[in-house]
Amino acid sequence: MPVPIDAITRKKLILVKQLYQQAVVQSASQHSVISRILSVIGFDLAVETVFRAIVGSLDPSKTPADGFQGLIQQCDPLLATAGCNPIPDKSNIQYIHSIRNDAQHKAKYPNESDVSDSRTYCRDFLQKVIVDVWGLDFDRISLTDAIQNEKVRQFLTEAGKALDQKDYRQAIQQAAGGLTWALNRVRTAVVGRLPSFVHAIPVVDAFCKPRSSFDARDTYQALERMQETLLYVALAMNYTDYMKYKGIAGQVLFTMDGSHHHAGGKENPDANDAEFVVAYCTDTVVQIESCVGNIEAPFGSDRWY
Repeated sequence: MPVPIDAITRKKLILVKQLYQQAVVQSASQHSVISRILSVIGFDLAVETVFRAIVGSLDPSKTPADGFQGLIQQCDPLLATAGCNPIPDKSNIQYIHSIRNDAQHKAKYPNESDVSDSRTYCRDFLQKVIVDVWGLDFDRISLTDAIQNEKVRQFLTEAGKALDQKDYRQAIQQAAGGLTWALNRVRTAVVGRLPSFVHAIPVVDAFCKPRSSFDARDTYQALERMQETLLYVALAMNYTDYMKYKGIAGQVLFTMDGSHHHAGGKENPDANDAEFVVAYCTDTVVQIESCVGNIEAPFGSDRWY
């Protein structure tokens, strides 16, 4: 039978969700060995953190054990006493932990299959144990409460609902809309504003002769790309993860009436694509707000508009 959840335990479960989502983002960097290692560590840490939440929730007087195996030994009798199911998928979470130990202590790097299995096993375990102990749906633990901006929070809330309903395209479009809105609001404060409806800058060669319209356009596009790159660097965004996100979500454009339109992106996104985009957009918006504060008044000023 599920046990009541207190405010401290709820915060711990939100942390578990954050660790899991960050690990999902890192697991998508298929060509980065370091990202694969960090993703496996993140999945294992999410599992360990939920064990600590179980101990704290079922017996607040008990100090959680330091080691992974000690936590499992603590949780089993506590769950039995509380009338809950025993720890599910033990072999799977031990598998994740062994991959983490191999990477962290033996310099044995996980391959893509290891990371994929860790992601699946971690998610399945968290879904089962959280509903067994507290009667909560892991997918419904929302990180959007950490987002200050109401409009962006609404985008990401709708993205989460669409993901729950397995409407993967809608989940991607809503999440991408929220991130794009946030980036648009802070762009001027970070990298300045380029004139509207301008697509070229006149240039001259070494002999002060005007160059062709193609050169003028290429110069402007190079400036745009530098501006974009500087924006991501200033906001401490991972450019590789951003490009993966763009490959799935495509382009987002807001019109004067505030509606958003989408072009390009992955033609038939699946559950993993949607989960990655929602996780990436949520984490990135939280990061943006931690850098600039209120995105409607970046760095404490609204003079940018």
